[in-house]
Amino acid sequence: MATPHATASSGKWHHVALIGGILLVAMNLRPAITGLSPLAERMNIDGLSRQVIGSLTTIPLILFGVVGLWAGWIGRRIGLARALGLGLFLLTVGCLVRSVPGDAATLWRVAGTVLIGGGIALGNVLLPGLVKSRYPNHVGLLTSLYATAMNLGAAFGIGLAVPLANGLPGGWNSSLAAWGVFALATLVIWSPQMRPPPTVRPPGNPLAGVRSVARQRRAWQVAAFMGFQATVFYSTVAWLPTVLQSRGMTEATAADWVSGMQLLGCAASLVVPTLAGRARSQSAWVVGCAVLNAASLIGVLFLPVGWVGVAVVTFGLGVNSAFGLALLVIALRSKNPETAASLSSMAQACGYLLAAPGPWLVGLLSTTSGGWKLAFGLVALFALLAALAGYFAGRPGELSVDEDPTG
Repeated sequence: MATPHATASSGKWHHVALIGGILLVAMNLRPAITGLSPLAERMNIDGLSRQVIGSLTTIPLILFGVVGLWAGWIGRRIGLARALGLGLFLLTVGCLVRSVPGDAATLWRVAGTVLIGGGIALGNVLLPGLVKSRYPNHVGLLTSLYATAMNLGAAFGIGLAVPLANGLPGGWNSSLAAWGVFALATLVIWSPQMRPPPTVRPPGNPLAGVRSVARQRRAWQVAAFMGFQATVFYSTVAWLPTVLQSRGMTEATAADWVSGMQLLGCAASLVVPTLAGRARSQSAWVVGCAVLNAASLIGVLFLPVGWVGVAVVTFGLGVNSAFGLALLVIALRSKNPETAASLSSMAQACGYLLAAPGPWLVGLLSTTSGGWKLAFGLVALFALLAALAGYFAGRPGELSVDEDPTG
């Protein structure tokens, strides 16, 4: 018979392994995408148009929406831990396939990007439900931790893109493939969490929970906030290194600034959702971050060159906090883990579909207008729309898949 001390010790290490695994999974959900942006000019020189490069970010966002709509159901059918493992497997294969060179490289890039989007979508949607299920009394803290891990992964994707492209045979293709190796290593570490069989659930309408929350006004407010803040993040990160280069920075210096932006933003994403989770309403936090994002984007365009770095840093603080707040709002507006999974599916599906055209549109506007002012001005407008939607989404109240309130 196990002694109480042994049981307590075993339980402690179980939580260490689970939380560590959650953080590693979260770190995989951004670098396969953010690792593109520092290499955009290099890819453009190799013959890829800005629209094609933008589509490599747009396609995953579409998959975030399409697969995200079904992710909650997949998690309920095979278990959250196993569904997250499936996501890591798809991400691994996608990163490797996307980097296959040769005459059919375009086909491989599209196929791999689709797999990457599907794999990340499972992680995006299911992590809030997993946290709500396993740690219902520590949602704010755990959300801050894994949001910070996601931002840290984004920073690694940006910061290591150029060094990997310079140091690995194969150039930027190998740089992008490296994140598949990271995903595979994480899958191996996460695999013990996949051993326990999931709870047997009766078959039912796979979208019943999503349809239930979609009848509630607050769910659409959460989805709009998720969509506008995602538009701001992906539209900016996809092109910010290129914008900084247009203002006189070298490729490496621009990547360093954007990577530093993400690293400093990790501190904000750790602190802000934790503090906001203690408040009855998150509206003020959301509006403050969104307005900071808009002001920072204007600063990147118009501040003297010596001050542009300040605007980059403040944008990192705002945009990383806003993402953590979006995840927090999903958890706090949900009455139970089932609602969290359904609301996460709906909010992220609709939100990322809204955000999907952003990187492509910014690239198109920069080409047609001959500069970045119109393109990034539009992104600043999206930041203000995020403030409006987030004000309503952040108000107190809970949703339930079993209820149908009108507001």
